[in-house]
Amino acid sequence: MLARDLGFRSRAALYEALTAEELIEWEQVYAIDPWGPERDETLHGVLCSLTDSCHRAKGRPEAPLHYMPFIKSIRNESVNQSEEEMKAVLDSALVSWGD
Repeated sequence: MLARDLGFRSRAALYEALTAEELIEWEQVYAIDPWGPERDETLHGVLCSLTDSCHRAKGRPEAPLHYMPFIKSIRNESVNQSEEEMKAVLDSALVSWGD
């Protein structure tokens, strides 16, 4: 995901463009403060949950994850996929990334 979020077309292009020190620095920054669609969806999920709790008279509000379909789909896919399905997804990604 770091290569995608930094704007590289593949991991190979990232490895060619950055030195080892630069890659380590970017990995550390990304670990502390990630960005991209996952972060945006997390922000929106928290805001939706907060808004839900402000306007709810009784009961518990929905958790932020309830409002995060992309992240829920990632979690569900990793749990429900067989080993063959995971290999097929990896092979497809490698072909599209050119690795």
